[in-house]
Amino acid sequence: MSGMTDLLKTYVEETTKKIVDEPDAVKVNASISTKAIIVQIEVDNRDCGKIIGKRGKTIDSLKVLCLAMKNTNYPNDSRRVLLEVLEDENSDYSYR
Repeated sequence: MSGMTDLLKTYVEETTKKIVDEPDAVKVNASISTKAIIVQIEVDNRDCGKIIGKRGKTIDSLKVLCLAMKNTNYPNDSRRVLLEVLEDENSDYSYR
């Protein structure tokens, strides 16, 4: 199943780097649990808003595309796809 995590990790990383101002700060990890594929995205604190988007539209769209890729390449896998944007807890960035 590492092919699935590699596929999603590569896609999310390449797409995220095209959206943010600091592409060198992008780090993506993907793991598989029994019920989900978890993709964690770490970006520069100033880019969190760009990845999440207004009312979460950008991150939701990225999740839909990842789910479509998983379902196309691995149609018999019933796991969900979860995307998480990791934030620095000490940052002064706040969502509005």
